[in-house]
Amino acid sequence: MKYEVLKRSHLKRNIIIALIVVGVISAIILNFTRAKYRTTESIPLIQGTINFSPSDFNILAFYLNKGTETISADKAPHVGYTLNTEQSTCEVNDKDAGGEIVYEDGNLSFMNMNYKGTKCSVYFDLIPDSEKPVINTINSSSDNDTSVTIELNATDNIGVYYYYYKLDNEEEIRTEENSYTFEELEKNSVHTITVRVEDAAGNVSESQSKEVTIGYKVSDIILSASPTQGQITDWTNNGLGVTYYYTGANPNNWVSFAGFYWRIIRINGDGSIRMIYQGTRANTTGAGTQIGTSAFNSSSNNKTYVGLVYDGSSQHGYGQNSTIMTNLNNWYNSNLASYEAKYIDTGTGFCSDRNMASGDSYTDSSFDYAPSDRRNGQASLQCNSEDILSQDNEKLPNPIGLITFDEYVLAGSGNSYLYTGQNYWTMSPYCIGGGTALVFYVSSSGVLGSNSVAFPNGVSPVISLKSAIAMTGSGSTSDPFKVVGA
Repeated sequence: MKYEVLKRSHLKRNIIIALIVVGVISAIILNFTRAKYRTTESIPLIQGTINFSPSDFNILAFYLNKGTETISADKAPHVGYTLNTEQSTCEVNDKDAGGEIVYEDGNLSFMNMNYKGTKCSVYFDLIPDSEKPVINTINSSSDNDTSVTIELNATDNIGVYYYYYKLDNEEEIRTEENSYTFEELEKNSVHTITVRVEDAAGNVSESQSKEVTIGYKVSDIILSASPTQGQITDWTNNGLGVTYYYTGANPNNWVSFAGFYWRIIRINGDGSIRMIYQGTRANTTGAGTQIGTSAFNSSSNNKTYVGLVYDGSSQHGYGQNSTIMTNLNNWYNSNLASYEAKYIDTGTGFCSDRNMASGDSYTDSSFDYAPSDRRNGQASLQCNSEDILSQDNEKLPNPIGLITFDEYVLAGSGNSYLYTGQNYWTMSPYCIGGGTALVFYVSSSGVLGSNSVAFPNGVSPVISLKSAIAMTGSGSTSDPFKVVGA
């Protein structure tokens, strides 16, 4: 009797185990059977994403049709190609797997690829193109004393594919990124970075070079030796950098550069140094603070004549030099051009604020420009992108300009170091009145006035030094900041 009870107990246990095993096997079979009905998931590609089934999915290859040849690639192209839908296939067991391949704006997606064993081959056709890409600007920055990051702004009618970077005479580096960081450089060393770009069709831009100095940051030297009094933001560095400016009658902001004396107006947001001409010695007042006198323009009967550069018809135009711009160019070419490559910033530029004052219109017969709205002392260093004039954006022939209305106000106007006892021009337009174009100027009494552009006033040039140069000194008249090597 005891034996029969034990036997029945073993039988019951075995039946339960058998049921569990059958259940597990059934679940596995059902899982595989339903694989093709699952909701797809996404994984990232180097470019784009794949919508895939967890069961099994493979990309056999990418192929690039480049006119006379077809080459294989390890990833989808990011620009310069279109998807060849006729050649591209996705198959399972040698049959069409269905689904859809989508390629838009450099992003590749595989939609509804749900069958186990799906394999895809993807073909792309090169877009015909014979136009060379163009490098617009080369920017450099550094987070430490032994590296420099180069960032390129380049354009192409189809799109830039490769960026090339070369440090001095070392091997050229090719990437698909518009920036590259050179690391482990020697502190306080000077290097030449040469760059070029290429589109997918193989058209290559002209090479351009930029000299960079590692370890030096001129703004740090100035701020540690002679702290500035004010802070604001300007249009440079996309408005992200802090602008430091000097105020008061006699701050320690003297600079000796290129055989002349200058005074620092401000440290721009991008780290470059804005300064105004003060003569061949440390002049604080008098005609020696100017390179001469000039009309702003030869006549005043055209409203576009308020610009350092203008086009004769447009509010924000450029292309023609004003009379004063011609004089600035001539002086620059004779005295500063040889210093440009190493020391003078060519990209920060100057703000020719030709926006309208509140309530005024450029089509009016008489109107005020935006700087006239700020005569109550609310100075601003922001700038409409159309009115940023620089050598790099080809709106100025040389990186030289004049002080602005706002810079004079921020410094303290007639109570500041910018008072020289002389009449001299700013580059800020005032108004159009009675058919006459007027521009702000600093009067001999220190107040901001306005004159017809045909009237002669003093000319005190303004330039910017590069952000990464070596400088010594304390900024005083007896120990001015000096640019090393200049």
